Amino acid sequence: MPGSKAYQRAESKKQVELDRALRELVLGAQVPQEPGETAFYFMTRKGKLRRMELSPAQAKQLEDGELGVVERPEPAQIEHSLVPAAAAEQMYALSAKAVRFFNRKENPVGFMNDEELKAQQAAEASGTAPEVADEPEAAAEGAEEGEASAEAPASEPSSEPSGEPNGEGSPQS
Repeated sequence: MPGSKAYQRAESKKQVELDRALRELVLGAQVPQEPGETAFYFMTRKGKLRRMELSPAQAKQLEDGELGVVERPEPAQIEHSLVPAAAAEQMYALSAKAVRFFNRKENPVGFMNDEELKAQQAAEASGTAPEVADEPEAAAEGAEEGEASAEAPASEPSSEPSGEPNGEGSPQS
């Protein structure tokens, strides 16, 4: 019965198992970050912008869909890691909300255009950015919770001379 202690325990146990499976998948496949001068932005589950300082080569791999940014659930917190496309696809199948940025050809995850990125940065700087609550996995099926209004249309990223083709998932110099 939903709401009962037994139901809550069962749901908690399922979440712990899912987190364990995701953590093992990430730890087995993660790619070491190559520190560089390219800032790569992505949106966390809570609707906050995070930045990774990457080498231009890794930023290009993210743009090309060869790598993805995923959550690595640790017991005390959630960290973010780079993983190859195959691992990102596996994680997306287990939990769509665990994949924070992935340039999938048919259904990109986590894209923001330049205007949305700048608006989010300004809102966070002024302290007016709304915090997005987690939704149950079933309710987020097929869509990233908290990102429905922040995603750009599902299309291939354009190549603009500014070096900022798609906001969040692009290098920011």
